[in-house]
This record gives sequence, structure tokens and C-alpha cells, in this order.
Amino acid sequence: MKYGTNSKFKDMDYKLDYMERLFAKISKKKTESYVISRIWHQLDDDRVKFVVQQYIRRTQDKYALADLYLPQLNIFIEINEPFHKNNTEIDKIRNEEILNITNSKPIIIDCDNNIQEIHHQITDVVSLIKQCIQEMGDNFQPWDDVSTLSVEYHRNKGYLKVDDNECLRTTDDVAETFGTKPKHRGFLRASGAAVPNKKNEIIWWPNTEHRLWCNELSEDGMFIYEYPKAENKRTAHLKQWLSAPEETRITFLRYKDDLGFCFYRFVGVFNLNKEKSIKENKCVWERVSNTYQLNV
Repeated sequence: MKYGTNSKFKDMDYKLDYMERLFAKISKKKTESYVISRIWHQLDDDRVKFVVQQYIRRTQDKYALADLYLPQLNIFIEINEPFHKNNTEIDKIRNEEILNITNSKPIIIDCDNNIQEIHHQITDVVSLIKQCIQEMGDNFQPWDDVSTLSVEYHRNKGYLKVDDNECLRTTDDVAETFGTKPKHRGFLRASGAAVPNKKNEIIWWPNTEHRLWCNELSEDGMFIYEYPKAENKRTAHLKQWLSAPEETRITFLRYKDDLGFCFYRFVGVFNLNKEKSIKENKCVWERVSNTYQLNV
């Protein structure tokens, strides 16, 4: 989806699209949808970003999904429907784990009540949110995804950093950030472009959902495994790269978020690890830096 040229309207259109998708996602959860909708409208502050079903890793093999998360304030809100009465002890352990991991104690809205009591709890939550914003003062960063997704933002910043969750919307935007354009092969696009005036540096935007290729990022973000899905082509592909000149890949991985928005996220600077590649019979790209200095 494209947004208008005026930056203010671009921001508002994106936020409208975002919130429409958010409420569509939770529409089948009637109580949760009602409570979150009332919080959003009663707060009436589109500077605050809402994230639903926020993934939180509790242990190595367990995770939780927070009903509502406000990332700028590090506030988690749990909406307990009546069936939670049977899970009191489990919920307590879960919330303690979330507190230990995030340093934020989940706020509970107990919906095993009449509507007046639920409204009262929501009013208290909204008051708390407003108080947190006020206490943060100038440290509060308004929700502004449109600006941070722009080429101009990244160029002005001057560098890319994995921990900053750097994202762009299209491969055209990724290439333009480096002062170049993606190459086309008919209606197809190449999976990368050379960095201008940088020998053996490539901007790479692998597709994790490619029909013919696998591009897998390891859970710790340190390796990308690149190989053809057809097993009989893997050895030749690996041989080609083992004999090729050394190449550094500034990498943006294509992914789709929970609301269906597609992004290209900077995941680091990678070089081919030949030893691991030979061992696994596939190209194994190892992250050598989590930052990259732009020169545009």
C-alpha cells in the first residue's frame, strides 16, 4: 500500500491501516477486542503504538503472547476472560516470568465482572498510560513508523544497527538508501545490488518465502543458510561460491509481521563461512558485524 506525499497524511494513513489490521486480527476474540478498542478510543492519543499478541520468550522452550503491549512505555496488559479463573496459578507463574524478562509487571483487566466494573478498570489503565507519558516528558518517543521506514531517515542517521530494528518497505528503498537501484531481469528482480564505490560489497535482500530457494536466519541471528530447495543443485551452488571472490553482504531480510505488513529488516553484515559451508553442503553466511556505516 502506498501513502500520500504529505508526510502528515502518510503517517495518518499508515496508522489507520495499521489499526484496522490490528482490530481485524483480534475481531474473533470478542472480549479482548472490546477492551482494547475501548482503551484505544478512551486514550485518544495516536502517538501511542498498540501491539497485540506480543511474543515473549519465557524459557528456552516456552513463550507467552501478551494481549496488548505498548512498546514506548514497556506496558503489558492482560485481558483475563472468565475462563482464566481456572488458571490462576498458571497465570501467576506466567506473569512473574514476564516481569523477570521484561522488567514490566503485566496489568490485569479482569473481565469476569459486569460492564461497569470492566469500564472502571479500563479507565484506570488509561489514566496510568497518560501518567506514564507525562512522567517520561521529552523522553517519550511518539509512534512514528512512517518516518523511521523512510530512506531519508536512514540516510540522515548515517548508519544501520541490528539492535535498532532498522526496516524499509521495499527493495527500491533499500537500494536508494545506498545510492543505487535494484537491477531487473525482465519482470524479475535480482536479490541484491552492488554498493557504489565499495569493492566486493553487496546489498542483499533474501526472500525467506522463495519458491526455489531457502534463506534461513538462525535463531540467534548469527548465520544465514542459503541453498537451493532442489538437493541435486546444492553442491554446484556451494562450489560456485567457494571459488568466487570474497563478498561482504549487507543484509536485509524480507519478513511479514503479524498484521501482514512486509518489511526488509537489516540483520547485519555477513561473510561466507567456508568451513561451515563445506561441512553442511550449503552456503553458510556468518554475521561479522551488527552495524554498517552508510556513505551517501
